[in-house]
Amino acid sequence: MVEVSTAAIIWILTATSLYTLFAFLRFSLNLGIVERPLVQGLVWGLLTGNVTLGVSVALVFELFWLDLIPAGTFIPPNAAAANLAALCLTTVFGFSNPAQVVFPILLAFPLAWISSRLEQAHRRRQDRGYNILQSWLRSERQGDYAPGRLIRRAITQTLTAYFLFFLLTMTSLVALTSWLLAHGLLRPPSEMFSWGYLWIGATLGGMLALRVPGAYVILVLGACGVAMLSLFMG
Repeated sequence: MVEVSTAAIIWILTATSLYTLFAFLRFSLNLGIVERPLVQGLVWGLLTGNVTLGVSVALVFELFWLDLIPAGTFIPPNAAAANLAALCLTTVFGFSNPAQVVFPILLAFPLAWISSRLEQAHRRRQDRGYNILQSWLRSERQGDYAPGRLIRRAITQTLTAYFLFFLLTMTSLVALTSWLLAHGLLRPPSEMFSWGYLWIGATLGGMLALRVPGAYVILVLGACGVAMLSLFMG
């Protein structure tokens, strides 16, 4: 059985609370740049005392989903889920360099899509509240009209769903990573490459955001050039 330390539990609860807050701000109270991965990385860095590491990890997710923004009924991947999960795993297990952080980043990526599906399901559930409001407006009984109650219920359900989802997810990921490390199935290298390699890979999202075919050609040529240069210098 995998044991989770007290420190790990504290960081899991911290990441869960931050995710609940940022996920709520994403649509319920949109404050623009506040819910961006870089802000989350800065906040996490201030809490852990390592702002450089927090912002470096967050920059990967910031760049990768740069071209996906909420518009109409489209719900983009929730970068906060992946970002905070990667930051939490990095802190719990003491990963410090880019080569070690690759595993938490890759493990956390799917959470962005899973979280957006949770948001979509929650939206459909809230349609019931809209139907109730419509029935109140059509009713002659004014005493039934209580929109504040619907809003409080929706907020409570939202925060509870986000908190439980991330708490269970992070507990599972920490336990899984601990088990892999304990059985020698995961051995992150001490050094392999710099943050620049991760950021260059993540800029694929930024290049796609340009919607310019020529930019894609430049990206491919640049990647080939960097690979060849690394080959000759190595």
